[in-house]
Amino acid sequence: MTAIATASQARLLNTSEVKKLAAADVFKGIFIVNSLMRKMDKNSRPYWDMTVSDAHGSLAAKVWSDASWLDRSSSDLENKPDMLSEAQISSLKGHTVGVTGRVSDYKGQLQFSFNAISLLNQSKFPPADYIAVSGIPEPVLSQRLDAVISTCGEVIRDFLRFVFSGDRARAFSIAPAAVSNHHAYAHGLLEHTLTVTDSARGIAGIYRDVYPSIDIDIVTAGALLHDLGKIDSYSMSPMPEITLAGAVLDHIAIGYSMFSVLAGEAGLPEGIRIHLGHIILSHHGQKEFGSPVLPSTPEALVVSMADELDFRLFCWRDATRDLALNQDISAFHFAAQRRFWRAGGGANG
Repeated sequence: MTAIATASQARLLNTSEVKKLAAADVFKGIFIVNSLMRKMDKNSRPYWDMTVSDAHGSLAAKVWSDASWLDRSSSDLENKPDMLSEAQISSLKGHTVGVTGRVSDYKGQLQFSFNAISLLNQSKFPPADYIAVSGIPEPVLSQRLDAVISTCGEVIRDFLRFVFSGDRARAFSIAPAAVSNHHAYAHGLLEHTLTVTDSARGIAGIYRDVYPSIDIDIVTAGALLHDLGKIDSYSMSPMPEITLAGAVLDHIAIGYSMFSVLAGEAGLPEGIRIHLGHIILSHHGQKEFGSPVLPSTPEALVVSMADELDFRLFCWRDATRDLALNQDISAFHFAAQRRFWRAGGGANG
């Protein structure tokens, strides 16, 4: 790619397009501010670590001490803007901003920096227009949920319909599955849950020929309920954020507590209640990953493996989708603790 000469010549790009630029390229973009952290460089000058996002993904950037922070929230773009105060800068999270930036090479990795950040008029550039959402329409996801619940026997089917009803169903539909790493967008929790459920049912169906005692209904319910606690652990405001309860209790503990109350209200038989509770508590597979108990039934093993597979595959897609055509290996993915390979040398995009 030929380097773009000046910021004024740069075209407006989304986060995915920015990640495909080369060192020395410059760019413009309109994004939501996800996070801002003030730090000091080696010369004791302040700078900011900044993460922004749009409907195409997120982007981490440096904002050095010579950057311009501009207030265009109440002025036309052609007028001279005011400068943002330190308090205004610290309060940018959740607001839409316009940025100009540059790509550089830092120790063999691309680094993005913003040299001008402008707070935009939030009515003209509403944050809701820039949030990431599932690529699968919400009505389609809801229809899939209804369909898979309908496959279960009466006791579990009635319980799942009770759980996924009213305000709880609406919250589950809207929620992200995480703040980062996987399915961190509106409707992400529902998308992730259904993928895990379909995968777990497929795996269980294969192994039933060898282990006939595997209960497909328990697998289905366990997969649908495994991340129930995330409706109270994360919120969209307007981008994914962790709640206080999510930060200090975690979604597994919250989910098990919610399930226990709902199971009691619905009169779920004790054997089913214990089995599904075990799946919720063990679905991270290992104690060091947050599960207080290890999967100890075939159904719990299947749900845990399906959950892990969906997480790893999402990480692969996230790490490789923005690689340039001449790149095969991703940068180190810290959540997955590996580099990912896009086999085929980029020929399949």
